[in-house]
Amino acid sequence: MVAASFTQTAILRGKNGRVIHIPMTVSDVTAEFAVLPDGNSFIQIPSDQSYAMVDIIVDTGGTDTNFQDIFANGLQTGLRITNKANLNTSNNRQFQTAPVAFKPGAMLRLKQAAS
Repeated sequence: MVAASFTQTAILRGKNGRVIHIPMTVSDVTAEFAVLPDGNSFIQIPSDQSYAMVDIIVDTGGTDTNFQDIFANGLQTGLRITNKANLNTSNNRQFQTAPVAFKPGAMLRLKQAAS
């Protein structure tokens, strides 16, 4: 199929309740990383405290990729985002029920995968 890029938003919440929305564009090409508005593919967790990914909202999802693997500080975490489970029309998205915490200053990347 022809790759169909899409957008998504990651939502992080700090221990003090601070919420950060991170918009991204996803190219729908296997082994490529999601890209932030500034063209960077790294999500920098603020260094003041740990933050949890409490939601990721996928606008439409792609045609060629179904998943995104989460990397922290260059290492694969074993955590996988399922695009279709996190569509904006879903009532119970993946990280709403099971947030994942990251250490202060961590560098995250979301790598696309077909299977």
